[in-house]
Amino acid sequence: MKELFVVIGLGRFGRSVAERLAELDQDVIGIDIDEDKVKDSAEILPSVFVADCTDEKALKEIGVQDAKTVVVSVGGNIETSVLSVAILHSLGVKEIYAKAINPLHGRVLAKVGATKVIFPEKEKGRDLANHLAGLDIIEALDSTGKYLFAKIKAPQNFSGKSILQLDVRKRFGLTIIGIERDGKMDINPMPNEVIQENDYLLVVGKKEDIEKVRK
Repeated sequence: MKELFVVIGLGRFGRSVAERLAELDQDVIGIDIDEDKVKDSAEILPSVFVADCTDEKALKEIGVQDAKTVVVSVGGNIETSVLSVAILHSLGVKEIYAKAINPLHGRVLAKVGATKVIFPEKEKGRDLANHLAGLDIIEALDSTGKYLFAKIKAPQNFSGKSILQLDVRKRFGLTIIGIERDGKMDINPMPNEVIQENDYLLVVGKKEDIEKVRK
């Protein structure tokens, strides 16, 4: 079962996060109070809603409380973003990524429930979406970005199988060069190493093959 992501605020940063999550075949809901932004995003996102992010009833009706992660990318209205994060926290959302416009704003967001504060001038929307979807690009191996060195969350169908059984090089065109488990890294694991739930894999391969495996 796929995890649900919600992006609140479909401005430049929020829209780039939501669109990239959709590209990565994630279940994503977009929310904005601006009807024009919602209409524009509807061409790409499967589910978009016009709603006030400080309206707890409206958020519950949309199903925000069922999301694993919510990204709050509201514009320059500090009060609105703080209230939104506080409501999401009260609804039991486990991971709340909130955009801040300055360090003080960021500290307030953290105090009311944000698990991570984002400063958009330092972090690109697509990079955040990649991270949320379990795809962290460590380095492009060529100038075109066609070949990548990346860290991905092990797909569910990998769990309980050895590297040899999976035969990812033949089946997917990828090479597993490391396994991260419980914060510890095993570089160049043995072929009989069994992939476990919640493992992260260090892989090398074509961008499209990496994205295909982690869907």
